Amino acid sequence: MSKSRFIIPLLLLASVLAYLIHFYQADDPQPKFKTPLEKSGDECAGIAENAVAKMNAVVAFQMLEKEGRKINVMRRCMADRAYMENPKWLAYGTPIAKANALKQGISEDEATENLRRLNMMIFTVSDQQPIYWTAKP
Repeated sequence: MSKSRFIIPLLLLASVLAYLIHFYQADDPQPKFKTPLEKSGDECAGIAENAVAKMNAVVAFQMLEKEGRKINVMRRCMADRAYMENPKWLAYGTPIAKANALKQGISEDEATENLRRLNMMIFTVSDQQPIYWTAKP
């Protein structure tokens, strides 16, 4: 009886250790390095968040003002790092914005700006659509 009292916790501990070792080894052994766009995008997103962190938005207009200021800081920061809006993204996004404008009952300009705000925060290249940012020539 006393042997089983020690064996069961020991087996449980060994199982937990085996799981943890497997879990940590299952990760990619090579660290993933960020592309220059990902690095710049992450830095600029942090700067943009900090730029509006102390703004208190109570009413809808203030929330829009805060979001607009954040996006403006993001654009300027990325421009300072030699990035601009990708013309391929604009060609891709324009028909989507037109469809969104009809569905939502808003102007095409507003729909395009809404789509921009979503896509300018994506920094990884995808096969599904062109990336928003591109390096300036």
